[in-house]
Amino acid sequence: MKAMISLKSSRFIVKFIIVFQFAFCGLVYAELEEVVSGENNLEQNKPALPDDPFLQAEYLFHSGDFIGAKPLFHDYLSHNPSGKRSYLALFRLGWIDQSNLSFSTAVRFYQIFLEKFPGSLLANSARFNMAVCHYELADYDRAEALFQKVLRSSPDKKRKWEVMVRLAQIDGSRMNYEKAFSKLKKVFGQIENKEVRKRAVEVTANLINEKLGAAHVSALIQKFGNGFPVDLLILRKISSFRETGDIANYVASIEKFIETFPKHSRKVEVQNWLNSIKENTGAKIKIGVVLPLTGKLALTGQRVLQGIQLAVNQLPFQFREKLGLEVRDSGELPIKGVITELAGLPNVVGIIGPLLSDEVKIAGEVARQYQIPIFSPTASTQGLVDMNPYTFRNALTREIQAKFLAEYSINTLHLRRFAVLHPFEPFGLELKDIFINEVEALGGEVVTVSGYERSQNDFKNQILQLGGVEDDELIKIAREILLNDGQIKDFSDTSLLSRPIVDMGHWSENNVEKLKVSLELSYDAIFIPGVYDKVGLIIPQLAFYNVTNVTLLGANGWNSPELVKMGGKHLKTVYFVDGYYPNSDQSEVRQFVQEFKSNFGEEPVYLSAQAFDAANIFIKIIRAGADNRIKMWENLKIVKNFPGVTGKTTLLPSGDSEKNIFALTIKRKKIVQEN
Repeated sequence: MKAMISLKSSRFIVKFIIVFQFAFCGLVYAELEEVVSGENNLEQNKPALPDDPFLQAEYLFHSGDFIGAKPLFHDYLSHNPSGKRSYLALFRLGWIDQSNLSFSTAVRFYQIFLEKFPGSLLANSARFNMAVCHYELADYDRAEALFQKVLRSSPDKKRKWEVMVRLAQIDGSRMNYEKAFSKLKKVFGQIENKEVRKRAVEVTANLINEKLGAAHVSALIQKFGNGFPVDLLILRKISSFRETGDIANYVASIEKFIETFPKHSRKVEVQNWLNSIKENTGAKIKIGVVLPLTGKLALTGQRVLQGIQLAVNQLPFQFREKLGLEVRDSGELPIKGVITELAGLPNVVGIIGPLLSDEVKIAGEVARQYQIPIFSPTASTQGLVDMNPYTFRNALTREIQAKFLAEYSINTLHLRRFAVLHPFEPFGLELKDIFINEVEALGGEVVTVSGYERSQNDFKNQILQLGGVEDDELIKIAREILLNDGQIKDFSDTSLLSRPIVDMGHWSENNVEKLKVSLELSYDAIFIPGVYDKVGLIIPQLAFYNVTNVTLLGANGWNSPELVKMGGKHLKTVYFVDGYYPNSDQSEVRQFVQEFKSNFGEEPVYLSAQAFDAANIFIKIIRAGADNRIKMWENLKIVKNFPGVTGKTTLLPSGDSEKNIFALTIKRKKIVQEN
């Protein structure tokens, strides 16, 4: 609690002065309202709620605790329906329901308020808010009538301008676009309030981008001639020509914008579009590629690019003449700028990349703005693409991997108790959480969890947390137990993760010789949701600390020949999952692996395979006639059972890919399919 309101002795009547600034989003406006006359005393050192239910409600309301405030306001009204503070309780309840999107209920509270207190200083705010609620309920006639009343009666200039913006929104909803833009142009021309002016621009842009077709845009340009909102209308034309790949009209529209608005705030940006298209007129159709080709992820980026290049290189020569790649390095540059540059090229019909989930979120917003599909071959964060129709991915989701592995471990491998050693990275944390939840749902148990940093190469502390023990310490513990006639603790003690088991030795009363000791663990398996480069370091260190007699489990970050090299003899009983298996009997996979080796001199990793499939999905759609980003986007949404090297792929309405998944293991120094 931020402050305490104390009520002194009975000779005082508590006084509240409430100053509350409400945002333009249509909730309420700044009002200075004296609630109760008397005196108040604010004591900041001893937070406590007052005894008065109304003051409690006010305190919670201004603290942002609407759930707690709501029943208290109701309670006040039930006991004081005509009390001197009932007007404010009604207003607050309307606001709370409105903020919770319960517009119908909010309308009822505002209506009661206006019927009982028409002369209140808050009356215009109540009318405005009720009008907003009616607008949200698509009751435009009632909304308009209330807004007009506020416009006539309010002395506040800012409010009048805000009402004008709202009335323009109603015109837009009724498809009276000329009337809407006339009002917005008037608001834009006023100089009293920059905040409202900015809001007018936002509403105008939304109407243009979401509501207007090409014919409407052209007609409105003719109507308004120059100035606002013609600048936004021409920008929409530019965007439309970019989406359809109409390069001639795209260039002409840019040139018109520069000529008409030589001092516009976006002139430099638009000029760069023109420069870029003049520099990139080689291929009619281009696939954009955004990857980290420098920096710490350069190797990963190069391997992904190799998969994309191989897909293009397999095309017949005559088609390669019509299709090209526009590759951009995002290794050391902000991803938003890189994506924006590519999206500004009208002959780029889609973008493969970026790799990381955080980057995909940022890129997705640019993709939405430019209406260009992006297709990440690797990003796997749960729910990443759900909210953006222009974002797709060809990676196995972490949810699919973790759930499959948990089910396979318990139902097929008959494992029951698990430890988890995860990286402190988003993918590691997410895989860890999903795996634990699924294990517990299936009746298994996770007995211990430890995490490591991406920068680590020494994992001693984490392995000790899993119950690992060095050789010397293990022998020392066993010797002490034997000499003291001690009994080895059993695993009924849940804090006990490991214990020494004496396999061989000679001992008398005071001497123990030639001990051979092993470590028994309280769990059956360790799940390590990391990537092969760190897992390859962890596994030998597990053996060094005697963590050997357990099954090791992983996700598709393990699927690399490098893991086999790094883990060596310590890779005894391991299982991991992926949608790609390089030694598959499928002809598509065999051909891919062979040609990859031939072109790049090494075996492809799973990231290369996912990128290869993503590029081939793009290519198939382009060859079928998708010569602009609109067609590309529409066809991506209906990809079904694409026969890729990472399994048959279907793109779901969410943008996620649905794929086959394999359980893989390592035998005779080779990755092999288990299921």
